[in-house]
Order: sequence, then C-alpha cells, then structure tokens
Amino acid sequence: MEMFQVPQHDISSSLLRRARSIAAEHDKLSRQIQSEYNSRTAQKIGELSTTTKALNDWETATKSIAELQHLLKDPSNDAELRSLATEEIEQTSFQIPSLLTALQSSLIPPDPFAALPCLLEIRPGAGGSEAGIFVGDLLRMYQAFCKRHSLPASLVKLDASPASKSTRSSHLDEIQEAILEIPQPGAYGVLKCEAGVHRVQRVPATETQGRTHTSAASVLVLPSFPDQGNDEGEKAFDDPTSDYHIPASDVRTDVMRARGAGGQHVNTTDSAIRLTHIPTSTVVAIQDARSQHKNRQKAWQVLRAKVALMRREAREEEKAKLRVSVVGVARMGRGDKVRTYNWGQQRVTDHRSGRTVNTLDDVLEGGATLDEVMESVRGWQRERDVEALIADEEAAAKRGKEVRR
Repeated sequence: MEMFQVPQHDISSSLLRRARSIAAEHDKLSRQIQSEYNSRTAQKIGELSTTTKALNDWETATKSIAELQHLLKDPSNDAELRSLATEEIEQTSFQIPSLLTALQSSLIPPDPFAALPCLLEIRPGAGGSEAGIFVGDLLRMYQAFCKRHSLPASLVKLDASPASKSTRSSHLDEIQEAILEIPQPGAYGVLKCEAGVHRVQRVPATETQGRTHTSAASVLVLPSFPDQGNDEGEKAFDDPTSDYHIPASDVRTDVMRARGAGGQHVNTTDSAIRLTHIPTSTVVAIQDARSQHKNRQKAWQVLRAKVALMRREAREEEKAKLRVSVVGVARMGRGDKVRTYNWGQQRVTDHRSGRTVNTLDDVLEGGATLDEVMESVRGWQRERDVEALIADEEAAAKRGKEVRR
C-alpha cells in the first residue's frame, strides 16, 4: 500500500517560537491564578487563550500524523491497521490548513479600530461626470449591503448636482462627495476592506458614440466614535495620547451659508460648518442639517475620524519601510486601485485577492456575491499581516543578534 503524501503546510520558525512563548505565558498565569485570583491576570489569560488553543490543536494534529506515518513504516503491522492509519492521516491532513490559518490569525495583533462604528466616504476620481455617477452606484451598493446585514446606515453628507446636459439618462446625479455613517459597533472591521480606488469600465450615460470609458471613485473607511453618549469616546477625545484627540487650537472653524438644493433654509441661515485641521490641512465641510449645532457635531466626528486614520497610517508606513528594508514586505495603500467593475462583461475583479466574479448585478445590489469578494480581501489581508508579522519577528531577532555581538 502506498503511503499517503501529507500536504506541506508549515509555519515559520519565528511564528512558532512566538506562539509557544504565548502558550508558556498562558500556562504560567493559569497556575498563578489558581492560588491567587486577580482580574487583570484573568483578562490576560483570556487574551492569550486563543493562540494557546490554536497552537495545541495544530500541534496535536501534526503529532498525530507523524505517529501514524511511523506506524505505516513498520512492516510488522497488518494491512487492516495500515489501511485505518492511512484513512486517519487523510482526514487529519485535510484539517491542517484551517488549523494553521487559525494559529497564524491568532498571532496577528488585533486592529485597535475593528470594534468601532465607521464613516464611509466616497468621492469621484478620474472620469468626469461618469465618475460622479459611479459614486452614486457605490453609495447605493453599500446602503443595500448594510440593509441586508441589518446595519443601520444614514447619510451624513451628500454633495450632489444634476448630471450635465450631455447625459442621456437625465435622472442620474453626479455626486461630488457622499459620507455614509454606520454607527454599529464593529462596522469598521467589516467594511475596512473596501478602502481604496474602485474603477468602472462601461459605456457611460454621458457617451453618445457608444465607446467604453474607464472612470474611478475613491472609498475611504474611517473608524469613528459616536459623538455623544459614549464615555469611551469622550475619554478618547480628552486623552492626549489618543488618535482621536484634537486640541481646539489646532482647528479653524468657518460658519457659512448653506449652498445648493435643500429647502428654504439654504442661503438664509448660517448653518454650514467648515473645519480645518491646521497641522494636516484636512478640511471637513458639513451643511446637510438645518441646525448649525448638528452640522458642527458631524463635522467634528468626521474630522476626528480622518485625523485618527491618518495618524495610524503614518505609524504603519514607518513599520512598512522597516519591513521592506529587512525582508521586502510592502503594503497596499488607500490610493491603490483595488477593484474593477466591468459592465460589458458583467465582471467584478478585486486586484488584491485576485477574486473575479461574473455577477456584477448582485454585487451592486449588495448581495451575497459582494460578501464573497469582501471575504476574499480579508483572507488576502490576513496573509499580508502574517508576512508583516514574520518580518517583525525576523527584524527583532536580527536586532537581538546585533546586541549580543
């Protein structure tokens, strides 16, 4: 009987050392808490338990396979026993990839913003009027996605204008900026994979010769604290070490008359608010509410979210530079093209995960196919996070060797 070939799904030695170190700390604290209970120790044990369990499951499976393979090599064992061993190896081997993924994922530091609500900002890029129309398509896609997943969503800002006279479909609007608020905790963790440049290829409503054009829109996903009624948020705003802390002296406030369509209050009251974060030149303007107070609250919410994300991205960029210098691990930024929507081929391709689906309509309706594409991006991101983690471990090991010399 031929021996079953076990697929190779190895973990890097640096990650395995880290996992075993975490498991050792978990066991030490577990013994310690038996004699003296401490809430902080209990919390730490909980934080370490995921990696400890994942390591135990992976080691148990790999050890079982090794023992069964040794049994197969023993010629004194009868055919029936060898057959049972082969079946057991096959079954256990199929579990190895998922066990390895669980172990690697448990080692990735959690995103500090993952449990927060979020703001989703969509702006047109290259492509003129068609880009503005595409912003509307994406906005409706995300609104439908939120509705299907029972995520509350409301428009914080919608800067739209009627499409140009050359547009053959006069009911379409060109959107210059749309901000969708999803106040559900954890929304940022769900939607952060959508950040980047989304490209559309189609015959636009503004085209009279039937030619396919390429346009683009940028999607920015911002972690957000609710502006009121949240003690954690208020603490973050007041804590100078928090990414959300912005001194009032760093912000210039301009009060203006509201512009554009919107009812009798437009151009009659000074309700529009524009905030400028002086250190970063970040500008946020909100005029959608009739109340200046409400516009001010929303403007501060958006500004804090933008500045917090910029601060975190700056830290990640520094880490990325170090990783590239050590082992060549780079990162994809929010300005990179992430997805293409091709109307003629009814195709959607995500350029990060490589996932392609041919159900464009279901994606644009926020359907299950969009879930599949988003999950493929999360898988791609986990792989990049593991690469970065390995790079960090190898860099730390290299620095340790240099210190010992």
